[in-house]
Amino acid sequence: MVLGFFILLVFWMLGEAVTQLIGWPIPGNVVGLVLLWVALVFYKQVPSTLQQASSGLIRYLTLLFVPAGVGLIQHWDRLMSHGHWMILAIALSTLLAAVVMVVLFKLFRLPGA
Repeated sequence: MVLGFFILLVFWMLGEAVTQLIGWPIPGNVVGLVLLWVALVFYKQVPSTLQQASSGLIRYLTLLFVPAGVGLIQHWDRLMSHGHWMILAIALSTLLAAVVMVVLFKLFRLPGA
């Protein structure tokens, strides 16, 4: 399990390094997650150590929402001044993602399904 946590930390740090080098406004942990996903696609399976570590983290997923709540409180003034635009962006991106998923599903569905 320790090796699984180490793998997760390595990809997190890689994501942080990429965002720092390129200067992207995307959080490093998101970039690290995408890098991990790409690595797992090429590896074609999830190693058992990584599966055990991630299962342990998922068990305590609700605790990971605490930093998000703290972030909302820290940026409360920004949320109050630009909140309506944020809600609009979230709603439109959710709608766009749903439409894209329907199109992809119809495009790649199996015959007779």
